[in-house]
Amino acid sequence: MVKSKTSGNIAFIPAITGAIVSIFLIRTGFGALFFLLPLGFIGFGWGPRTLWSSLLFAISGNSLLTLVLGLSLRIPGIDMLLDMLFYITMAVVFSWIILPLDEKSLEFSGASRLAAGALICNLVLLGLFSRAYQTIEFQELMKSQVQLIASIYGQGSTETASIFDIDRLMDLLWNFIMRGGALFSALIMLFINRQLSITLIRFFGGPRRDRVFSRFHVHPHIIWLLSFTVILILVSNILNWIMFGIILSNLLTLFILMYMAQGLGIIQFFTMKPGFPAFLRILFPIIFIVLLFSPVINFLLLGSVVILGITEHWIRLRINKGV
Repeated sequence: MVKSKTSGNIAFIPAITGAIVSIFLIRTGFGALFFLLPLGFIGFGWGPRTLWSSLLFAISGNSLLTLVLGLSLRIPGIDMLLDMLFYITMAVVFSWIILPLDEKSLEFSGASRLAAGALICNLVLLGLFSRAYQTIEFQELMKSQVQLIASIYGQGSTETASIFDIDRLMDLLWNFIMRGGALFSALIMLFINRQLSITLIRFFGGPRRDRVFSRFHVHPHIIWLLSFTVILILVSNILNWIMFGIILSNLLTLFILMYMAQGLGIIQFFTMKPGFPAFLRILFPIIFIVLLFSPVINFLLLGSVVILGITEHWIRLRINKGV
């Protein structure tokens, strides 16, 4: 059974083990999405001091491994630097979100730290994608994915392959990443690893630590900013103001994510009630995360959560006005 400790001596064996597992996961395929999970498990199980010690071991080990592999494989220095920067930024931000060492950060809700952390990680992801977008390897990877999609939906016919035109797809992907996709991806990655850390620590008998969203509320005036931003995006598209449109799209994504957090807060409020079945409380985050990786369903799911967050806002306004 895991016992959570918020103070005391550093547990070096769990700290080193968590660092090794995190470095291993970042070097794998699909498992790279969960390289923050070991840090979250260590943090919720052994406290902030052990978490930040594990973070130090992980950053040092990953940087050294990146340098050794990079020199042996003759990888360009900028690529090695971006690789190190990605790991350091994501790991530090994640640790700050779940268990910050400074008291000032604790004054902000976990959802607020999550949003701020996603904005920071967004900049690193944009740099990584901009670099990868220019490489032949990335373009070949995209072509292979296009051929796979074409073979699944059209048995590899030329007509279907033309629909998935590689140049058009690359342009769509570039616009998606630049117009809020990187921000959304960063937040989803931080959120999923946090929730899986909580679920895993509960499985081993750890404490409950998931009221981050139930205490988060969006300011009432944000709904008007969101509406005004949508209008400005339409105007920027008509006038072909590309850079202005990119900035506005990222701002819109941030607003949508805020309402998504508020929607999750409503769901979390009901699941944390004493009468709610304990096994469903553990199972619900897992089901939610699985649905996030399901095509079409994930858009419907996230859209419903955003609408729920906006609805909660309007209901509260009507109640305050006595309607």
